[in-house]
Amino acid sequence: MTTLSLAMIVKNEEAVLGHCLASIRALVDELVVVDTGSGDGTVALAESFGARIGHFPWRDDFAAARNESLRLCTGDWVLLLDADEAVDPLDHARIRAALGPGPAAFTLVSRNYTRDGAARLFDQAVVPNRSGYAEGAGLPFYADQPLLRLVRRFPDLRFEGRIHELLNPYFIRKKLPIGDLPAVIHHFGKVDAARESAKSAYYLALAEKDAADRPGDPDRQFNLMAQAYAAGQWETALRAGQAVLRGARRIPHAVRTTVAMACQQLGRHQEALAPLLEVLRASPEHPLALCRLPVSLAALGRADEGRPYLARAMAAHPADPVPHVVLADLEEQAGRVVQAREAMRAAIERDPRDARLRQGLVELDLRHRLEAQAAADALEALRALPAQGDGHWHALAAGFLLRAGHAGPGKAVLDLGLDSFPGHPGLKALAAAILAQPATGAGTGSTGRPGSPSTGR
Repeated sequence: MTTLSLAMIVKNEEAVLGHCLASIRALVDELVVVDTGSGDGTVALAESFGARIGHFPWRDDFAAARNESLRLCTGDWVLLLDADEAVDPLDHARIRAALGPGPAAFTLVSRNYTRDGAARLFDQAVVPNRSGYAEGAGLPFYADQPLLRLVRRFPDLRFEGRIHELLNPYFIRKKLPIGDLPAVIHHFGKVDAARESAKSAYYLALAEKDAADRPGDPDRQFNLMAQAYAAGQWETALRAGQAVLRGARRIPHAVRTTVAMACQQLGRHQEALAPLLEVLRASPEHPLALCRLPVSLAALGRADEGRPYLARAMAAHPADPVPHVVLADLEEQAGRVVQAREAMRAAIERDPRDARLRQGLVELDLRHRLEAQAAADALEALRALPAQGDGHWHALAAGFLLRAGHAGPGKAVLDLGLDSFPGHPGLKALAAAILAQPATGAGTGSTGRPGSPSTGR
């Protein structure tokens, strides 16, 4: 019988490891968990699942730790996971069926979940989650990418790279075939934005060391570009991306779009044009290139040249709100506020549950002193997303209603806001203003008019 081992490395993953191991307990024949210095209950939790535990002192090298996990595996095949990932039961049979003659390794689908509808995985926009998997069912968006995660075990199999460690070079050197398997690895790490942000500086430092060790290696430069992009270090992202362009045989679109976005962030819009146009020559419907090119054209005083690209994006990707958001920016820059609002409304129609789009419309109203419209849009946002807005929508709508003399509705919105966001300064100020009114004044009838307290924004 062909056997399958799980291999993973962990450190202080008690909060998520149980979910991961439970998701693959019926799939694999062996659990190998290498701990790199946990101070919580990670090791005890892994042991409770019957895992073989390895201990490896951390030395700023992901490949070294992962190679220790490979060393401890005894199965014919190895499935590679992180603690914040899982495999849905729907894919167990598909993975087991792949463990036979044919390819020596498989790329699987790494599905990265997020709550942010404006997020991107390099040049790929997230999409609404309409899959049939139980894993990730409660999360609204995801972006997929192929990753080598299922490999036949060879005695000399080794990872390479201090960070974003890879097995692909081994199979390429050995001329061993790699197949594609449409099984999904569900990745939940990007849902915790604070955790992702906390890791970014450390990961960038590792990527810089890795690239310095082998400065001519395009894979190391790509990893450095990726980590610099995540950390918002645009000079480093640009420099590393340009190194990939000089040294790699095959250039993913993500390299050119990242170089272009770094140029845009640095105000070098003329330099951003060429990589974006190159992407569009190869992939005329590329969504990010179609939306980013108009940004640089507008910055160069050529906004009208960008509009056809946005029209192409809207036609090719009718469900994508991003081109409408970019169009709204262009219209606002041109002083066409009505058209800018229409574009933002079109974006919201494509994703009514995206709080950022709703907030963008409210902020557009406020920038142009459309107070009544901003309050109306905030109320509409609250009807669609009653738990969103961080209290700002409640404060804006309640403040406007109260100042307009609609004490009853204003007080109702205020109370709802205080129930959900009791510490919001604007809501607290409104409540204090109502309490300060004379007993016969505001808060009891349609003529009560508290002052103009801040919304706390």
